[in-house]
Amino acid sequence: MAQPEQPEPVRSGRRRRRHRSKSKSWSLTPGQIWLGVGGLGFLALASLAVWVWLGGLRAPRFLENWTASGPEFEPWQSLEPGIEYSRALRTSPRPLRIHALRVDLRDPSLEVVVPRAEYAGGGETRALWPLTWLKRHYLRAAINATPFTPAPIFPSRPTRLQGLAISDGQRWSEPTGNLDNLVVAPDGSIRFLQGKMPIGDARFGAGGFLVIRRDGVNTGDTSVRDATSVVGVSADRRWMYWLVVDGGQPGYSEGVTPKEASELIAELGASDALRLDGGASSALAVAAGGNRVLNRSRNPVYSGAPRPVGNVLGVRRKVAP
Repeated sequence: MAQPEQPEPVRSGRRRRRHRSKSKSWSLTPGQIWLGVGGLGFLALASLAVWVWLGGLRAPRFLENWTASGPEFEPWQSLEPGIEYSRALRTSPRPLRIHALRVDLRDPSLEVVVPRAEYAGGGETRALWPLTWLKRHYLRAAINATPFTPAPIFPSRPTRLQGLAISDGQRWSEPTGNLDNLVVAPDGSIRFLQGKMPIGDARFGAGGFLVIRRDGVNTGDTSVRDATSVVGVSADRRWMYWLVVDGGQPGYSEGVTPKEASELIAELGASDALRLDGGASSALAVAAGGNRVLNRSRNPVYSGAPRPVGNVLGVRRKVAP
């Protein structure tokens, strides 16, 4: 006897759809690929633009123009009333790119300040790009100041100062016994104090490493050679000098020792000087001509990308020029 035909099992629509989805290949069209590449490129350009605007990222080296510069410092160039700029390009004793600022301490519209950092908790504050310090606190010029640790790659990360910081008479970081300090008195005069010397009624203050020039005598040593930041004053206390020498960039600018930095700032006219934090932190920023960083900071990824710093020494205008 013939067996009755068995009906073929019916597969559910859900199973058929799942079966089809497994066999279907997934791919991008050329248009989608180009759209993705374009989006990534736009994101990269936007990030670069933000870094240039906020951080002061320098253009490539080949775009720099040093042809007018030579071994001697250029004549002082006025950036704005009371603030002047000079630079020098040297090949001896090694390649050096040197930037200098001169501030007239007798200009009644200017004052030397140390802006207060934002508290991050646990005794730490937030590091900022030098250009951010400049714009946030309405400074006309800024130079990195007190040493700090750790050294963050990105801004607003917590760090701890390793030395003095006083803002508007309030001390928010204590001095370190083996490091020296700069203080600004209520009358605007500047003093350099060694170690734990009494600070007195300072209105502003910042720590550094060591005094490298005292009463015209070079007290610097040859312990290190790197990018360097220095602040100095003339014997008559009329001029304040800032010196930044780029370093750690072979063939471009290879840095100086504290002793060499002392001689350089003496060429500008300083009789007393303090070496500030240096290395990758060395930065000199000005507001004149558009907010910009004048030197090329040492950076292992891209030379000219400034590092966020724990605080700055700044020049602020009391009234519009």
